[in-house]
Amino acid sequence: MSTTTEKKNRPLILKNDVMNALKTVGVKKGQNIIVHCSLSSIGFVCGGPQIIIESLLESVGAEGTILMPTQSWKNLDTETGVHWEDPV
Repeated sequence: MSTTTEKKNRPLILKNDVMNALKTVGVKKGQNIIVHCSLSSIGFVCGGPQIIIESLLESVGAEGTILMPTQSWKNLDTETGVHWEDPV
């Protein structure tokens, strides 16, 4: 659990910062990328998740693809590791 002091010391991240970071790591238009992140580990993202998503979309453009795992563990069967339902 983070403390109030830790929250105050998080850097302020703007959309321009996200766009520059994506460019720095080599994200380009037309790429197919897989993304998983923890917003709290990035800093205080001004605009929240929407800014991250907008930056990703603009970085890969209309010809690129972004895959974001949702980790929906509650849908998994604990014995088999898969989720299925009888379609009847």
